This record gives sequence, C-alpha cells and structure tokens, in this order.
Amino acid sequence: MRLPEKGLGLALEILEQVARDDRGASAADIARAVGAPRATVYRVVNSLVRDEYLVRRSDFSGFLLGTRVLELAAVVGARTRPAHADVVDRLRVHTGEAVHLFAFHRTGLLVLDEDAARPLSDRQALLADPTRSAIGHLWLVAHPDRQMPQAPAWAREVPAADLRPIHEAYAVRGYTEQVALLSSDRGCLAVPIHDEAARPVGAVALSTSIAGLSVAARHVGALREAARALAPLGSLSGW
Repeated sequence: MRLPEKGLGLALEILEQVARDDRGASAADIARAVGAPRATVYRVVNSLVRDEYLVRRSDFSGFLLGTRVLELAAVVGARTRPAHADVVDRLRVHTGEAVHLFAFHRTGLLVLDEDAARPLSDRQALLADPTRSAIGHLWLVAHPDRQMPQAPAWAREVPAADLRPIHEAYAVRGYTEQVALLSSDRGCLAVPIHDEAARPVGAVALSTSIAGLSVAARHVGALREAARALAPLGSLSGW
C-alpha cells in the first residue's frame, strides 16, 4: 500500500477506529469519526482491505482488523515476555514434546508461540489449509458458520463432506488430531482455549513423531490444564 503522507495518517486513523469497534465499523461510521469525505475514506479502506490490514464482515456491514495488523501486534508483543510464556514452557518440559500456542481470529490462525527448539514442520501449509492440522480442525469446529469472504487467509474451501468427520471426531474426543498431513513422520493433538464467555479463542497443540502419537493422548489432561490456565491471561488478543 503506497499512500501520500496525508493518506497514511488517514489510514492510521481508520485502523484505530476499526480497532475500537469489535462489531465491525461501517465506512460511513468511519468517515464520520475521522471527519473525512466518504469518497476518500472508501478509497483508503479499499486499499487497506486489498493489503489485508482490514477485512470485510461476511455480511458486508462493516470492517474488522485483518491478518497483517494482528501479525504486527504479535511481533511487537514478542519483544517482551508474554503472560502465556511460563505456562507454555512448563508444558514443554512436562511433556518433552513440541508445544505450540495459537490464537483464532476471524480470518484464520495466528501463531502466538512456536516451539523454537522444535518448530512447525510446514508453517505455510498450516496457515493456508485448515484441514491439514489439528489446530485448523479446531478453527473449523469453532466457526461452523464460516464463509470464505470472512476467512481470506484460507487458500481453499472445505467441502461439507470433509467437515462432518472433523466435527464428529471432536465431539467424541473433545480435542482434534492429525497424522502425517503436514509432515510424513509427524502428527499432533490440539485442545481449545476458551474465554470467560466459553468462546473458543485459540488452541494449544502438541506435536510428536508418528511412532509416539499413539501414546501422546496421555498428555491431553496436561494440555487441558494449560488451556484453562491460559484462558484468563489475556494472551490471545488475536481473537
């Protein structure tokens, strides 16, 4: 996005107004709030949507913060030790496995804490296709009424035939699982993190070898305890 200095200032004002309204600010509301002509606001808003700083609500009634703003917030937050760090570090020591923390947002997933010693096997594929990871399965369970305009980060639509077994498996287990979908020798388990209103706002995931996956379920209790401890920490601001 290339804007003149004045346009850049307006873009920042627009982002601030959208951030203040988690219901989705309309272009008309934004124009009134920043005191700029509607035509000018529409032009800047369209630029912000095109570059993924904003995303349109699925019903086109307004705009929400997009993936690039959330990623920027995560980068800034990474400069200080976040509140979730102790919980995640303890879980890594307890399980002896790779543990990753994710936030859910309306446009997909945000990696909050990747295990530096044992990084994600295919980060790009995980963030592009919700069917290829246990975390993506949880996002699909948490967003049963999703529409692709609401989730532009996903590179593919998910057929109803693929969704049904994901929901059924989660209903039985209370967690999700994937085997060799991101890496031929790895699998993972993921449990949801809920906020005070019982909304799923993220996930904590354990990755292990295919050989160890059959016994990794012994760690589900520890994952759930960590999820409960993470919920009130305000660590999942990407939701």
